[in-house]
Amino acid sequence: MSHSVTLPSTKDIIELERRHRLPGGQSMTDLAGIVVDRAVNAEVWDRDGKRYIDFFTGVGVSNIGHSHPAFLEQLTTQLSRCAVGTFYTDVRSRYFALLAAQLPEQLGEIHMFSTGSEAVEAAVKLARAATGKHEIVSFWGGFHGKTQGALSLHGGPRKHRSGPFPPGSHQVPYADCYHCPLQLEHPECGQRCVDLAEQSIENGSVGDLAAVIVEPVQGTNGNIIPPEGYLRRLRQLADRHGALLILDEVITGFGRTGALFAFEHDPGIAPDVVVLGKAMASGVPASAIVSRSGLVEGTSFAVPSAAASTFGGNPLASAASLATLRVLLDERLPERAHELGKSVSDRLSAWREEFPFVGNADNIGLMIGVELMDPATRLPLPKGITRRLFQELMARGVLAMAYDSRIRLYPPLSIPTHHLEEGMAAFEGAFRAMAPVISRL
Repeated sequence: MSHSVTLPSTKDIIELERRHRLPGGQSMTDLAGIVVDRAVNAEVWDRDGKRYIDFFTGVGVSNIGHSHPAFLEQLTTQLSRCAVGTFYTDVRSRYFALLAAQLPEQLGEIHMFSTGSEAVEAAVKLARAATGKHEIVSFWGGFHGKTQGALSLHGGPRKHRSGPFPPGSHQVPYADCYHCPLQLEHPECGQRCVDLAEQSIENGSVGDLAAVIVEPVQGTNGNIIPPEGYLRRLRQLADRHGALLILDEVITGFGRTGALFAFEHDPGIAPDVVVLGKAMASGVPASAIVSRSGLVEGTSFAVPSAAASTFGGNPLASAASLATLRVLLDERLPERAHELGKSVSDRLSAWREEFPFVGNADNIGLMIGVELMDPATRLPLPKGITRRLFQELMARGVLAMAYDSRIRLYPPLSIPTHHLEEGMAAFEGAFRAMAPVISRL
């Protein structure tokens, strides 16, 4: 007698999860409405067999691509040995040594956590302990996480109705040159936004500045690339106030911008603390802060267990981080992102020429941002239009953060050239399909 098994449908799986899910999850989950079955490098297949080119990668998490064989081998081996615990492990010590070897000599002390938000909060705690001060400066459009302390650093509407927040946080303008708050042009402006930041601190601070925290390229705000020399100016600003410079490389780190870390694009930058996460462990929750040596010696941060994290640096996360970094280095993926970024840049220039609704479109490596706007008013395209574009891309087999007026693309650094071309061509097809709709706005 045979017994057939009926597998749940895509609809059944989604309905089951929604029945038990607390609201507030990622909007892309519901917009896409797919159940992922498997993924290899830059390709994803859903449960119904449809294939997609992945320009999303979990918001830039899969820099080495999905299901990399060396990554899977390292993870499987570690999982069969030991996955949890706080004791010394060979795999964590080797990861620390390899990571430290890629960083400037003064950035020698590493502590692991589980999420970017957790690492950001730890970096702020470190700065306050090291300086004995409490105020933190962050930037308009900046995003550092969704926990309460990290959200207090956000410069935008995402934190509306989420307060009250911890005191001592100040937001100042970022060098978003396409939307200059002073309506000036670069480079003639002389980076007056930094002067405005200095004035804001002078007038809004109580003179107790512990740190300046900044993304080398703003991710959540649309992959906004500041002009050359901007981070050096912020280094000088922090020094004038006796504050630390914290670089949030959660999204820019591990090759995304065409260098292993984004601050490497400017040899004059010497951060005091670097925050890492996202692509660090290719999907296994892992993050870290890397600090200038000796910063917290003898402070409250250095008290045993004061900065401990239950899952931070566990053997599985350490193995995933080590395997990821080895693949990035062995396959020279940051360099590959730099090279692929050149062809992307040419493509974006063509988009600006062909499509009147493409405003700011720029990239650094494979960190790509495209802003869509009403050609008549130069205002951002409404969500109704951008979400139709998202569906057009889905129909053409592309997954991307293209459901808002600021599109963000994060293909794997390992993406085959023909898959990158396929995804970019799908964008052009979607743009052409939407052009008549946008022209009628």
